[in-house]
Amino acid sequence: MNGFTAEKAIQSLKKYDQAEVYVSDTTVHTIYIDNSQISNIESKRDTGMMFRMTQDGRMGKASVTLNGPDSEADCLEMADTVLRFSPKSEKVSPYAQPEQARISAPDVIDKKVIEITPEDLREIAKRVIDSSAECKGVPVKIPRAQIRLAVTDSHVMNSNGVDVTHRSTLVYSHFTSMCVREHPGEGIETFHGTHLDMDAEAIGRSIASKAYNAATCTEYKGHEKLPLVMTPGDGADMLLSSLGDAIDGENIKYGRSYWQEDMDKAVASEILNIYDDPTVRAPLASCFDDEGVATSKKAVIENGVLRSHLRDTFCGNSTGNGFRRSSVEAQGAYERTPTIKPVNLAVQPGKYTLEDMVSQMDNAIVVEKFAAADPDGLSGGFALNVRCGHLVRNGEIVGVVNNALCMGNMFECLKNIEMIGSDSVQTGVMNLPTICYGGTELVGN
Repeated sequence: MNGFTAEKAIQSLKKYDQAEVYVSDTTVHTIYIDNSQISNIESKRDTGMMFRMTQDGRMGKASVTLNGPDSEADCLEMADTVLRFSPKSEKVSPYAQPEQARISAPDVIDKKVIEITPEDLREIAKRVIDSSAECKGVPVKIPRAQIRLAVTDSHVMNSNGVDVTHRSTLVYSHFTSMCVREHPGEGIETFHGTHLDMDAEAIGRSIASKAYNAATCTEYKGHEKLPLVMTPGDGADMLLSSLGDAIDGENIKYGRSYWQEDMDKAVASEILNIYDDPTVRAPLASCFDDEGVATSKKAVIENGVLRSHLRDTFCGNSTGNGFRRSSVEAQGAYERTPTIKPVNLAVQPGKYTLEDMVSQMDNAIVVEKFAAADPDGLSGGFALNVRCGHLVRNGEIVGVVNNALCMGNMFECLKNIEMIGSDSVQTGVMNLPTICYGGTELVGN
């Protein structure tokens, strides 16, 4: 193991029916921006361990920061106390078994991130600030933002013989913008990746443009049925809150998935193909998940047909989707019990640019920002406030609107996909392009 070895935990593996030790060692560098000024640069190292085990149908676990000679012993004692007082279960899921990797190691380590200096971070932040200073002659400010770079080493071992290490780098940034005028407008931009290849100037121009668009919106009036064009940012949230819940193995196990009985059935438009792909540059991409189960590239939806669910060991027959690591926050992986996450849900891109899509539509709305892009995970239904949307009429964008309610159902939208864009963007655990969905309504005052 890197950093602390957790030797006492390793020695305790055989004391229980099943046991597992997970250690993560993370170094994080963060620069903060407040009111278009660099306010702070900090570096942290975070090393910790989780120990979990089962004995006679009982389960225990505990986690600690490894910051002293007694940390391991404290963790083992706490976990054992939890075990003794936990209720018995008739069936305890087996932990991972040792296996060979199924893919080649993905490219998730960037030397630039490992060797980053405060001066490098300051320069990147300054480029974003300078390029976002105005839009169309109107001043724009960055109220709050951060750029976070991290290097994480992790190691998982269990009593079955699993012994897996992983190293990766993470680049995450979140920017907010505010257009300075009588009626202000806000913009948001994020970046997710493993390499320091973010385009600072492009991000600055984007948040300035989004703030300006939000500030110059007019209130939508009327009621019409029209297609919804979702760009990658909010589009990822929409899909993860619906499709993501439907393929979650825990929801399948407890009978609450919308696609409970739909394996190998058509659930979406035949032009939709989605793969869980751990082979590319993505924050969670790895040969093994955080329980030591081998990952693999697999079709989730193939030509509109549902092909797989995602599972961890708790659900049985794991697909390599049990993760402690996050695509946003590198610290504290050891504090999290494994949960089901996609490694990287990648939507196969189409052939259209956004301009191509707009030119082919008589009526539509291109949503730049919802107040919150959160359809109901069980039913797929949504009624979301449009903070900033571009109205399309006869192949052209004719205005920017807000204060409209966009209504529909994501599972129905997936069946009515009209076009898929070519502009794929990594957003958290998803890589997807702009998508045009049919079957939605727009309601205003």
